[in-house]
Amino acid sequence: MPSSAQHAAHAVPMRLDATDGSIQLGNLPALICPTLSLDEARIAFTALVSGERDVGTGYHWLSLHRLSLGGAPAGISLCFLGQQLDMVTMGVDLPGAALEDGWPTQAAIDAEVAFMRRTLGVALGRKLSGGQARFNWGEAWARFDPKGFMASSGIRYSPRT
Repeated sequence: MPSSAQHAAHAVPMRLDATDGSIQLGNLPALICPTLSLDEARIAFTALVSGERDVGTGYHWLSLHRLSLGGAPAGISLCFLGQQLDMVTMGVDLPGAALEDGWPTQAAIDAEVAFMRRTLGVALGRKLSGGQARFNWGEAWARFDPKGFMASSGIRYSPRT
């Protein structure tokens, strides 16, 4: 089985743009940004799609894998309300993260939250104080979710008018 470093080396890197919150995946021409529709995302990222879920409330999730962020293997889920992109959730697979019965330990979760705060902070040019930072285009966050007992991080775009 490849190591996390080998996986990240073969993964598509994610680059975040602090000016508008967009995300570029490798050299793919389509950007993940508020104007990206669900139909466009399905086509543009078809080779990276690992799953799709319609939750029946108007929200639809498109999950992408084989990515890297800050040198770590990563995955993201694009959340659409109808055809409009609302947010992007992100997760990384840190090397050596401890599991108990297949689930991350509190230490592994804390390490992921710290990694995501650093990585998003550097990429977006602003420290995520208290686990979040606001921008004119929306917000970024990285924090512990006690209800889900997991690391939670990503970008939420401001509603378009």
